Amino acid sequence: MDVRTRKALERVATTHDLSPEQTESLAAFARVLLGWRTSNVTGLTDPVAVIDTLIGDSLALLEVPQLRERAGAVLLDLGAGAGVPGIPLAVALPGARITLLDAVAKKCDFMRAAVAATGLEGRATVVCRRSESHAAVNEPGRETYAVVLARAVAQLAVLVELAAPLLAEGGVLLASKTWTALREEGEAADIAAERCGLRQEAPVPLVASPLDQAVCVVFRKTEPCPDWLPRREGMAAKRPLAL
Repeated sequence: MDVRTRKALERVATTHDLSPEQTESLAAFARVLLGWRTSNVTGLTDPVAVIDTLIGDSLALLEVPQLRERAGAVLLDLGAGAGVPGIPLAVALPGARITLLDAVAKKCDFMRAAVAATGLEGRATVVCRRSESHAAVNEPGRETYAVVLARAVAQLAVLVELAAPLLAEGGVLLASKTWTALREEGEAADIAAERCGLRQEAPVPLVASPLDQAVCVVFRKTEPCPDWLPRREGMAAKRPLAL
């Protein structure tokens, strides 16, 4: 890792009070990310951009009180893709266990390599399937997780519907968005939330994120999951509940 990239990583680590061991785990994650970019796991080619845009933005979620309150809980990263925010947060939260969920095989292969490189094998599990299958009745993911994380996955109404059958009652969906996206998507998300047994809470500005307008949109599960959830694969996006 060159000097410029190392300084960027140390800046992020200092911001979030990470130990030297945690910092080295994130360095290993960055190396895996950069090594796999030809497989389109991430379109970023600048190592500093990887540190800031992926790792730094992920760790900004540590500012969210609903996550800090569940630092030792079972989390799920929905549509985990490049392992963000799940892997950086697992590094920063040593008491947490996390499921990295994605339906794309090559992304799951990448995440398994990243989990091994960061030393998270005992606490991070890669599940390669659709969220609707993982959350179906009698499946291991149904109403299991204290936190569902989502970054750059889908519109809020879709995320609410997909997260509802995954969350335990009292659990929270933490969706990384921009303020503009929240204004555009919030009303439809509230309609979906009412049908799915969730309620929106006050959004949390992500001050430590390097991205403009970064905000965490929070939905808490207040009621048991309706029996009709999840719908068939892809229906949340094709026929949103708000229509």
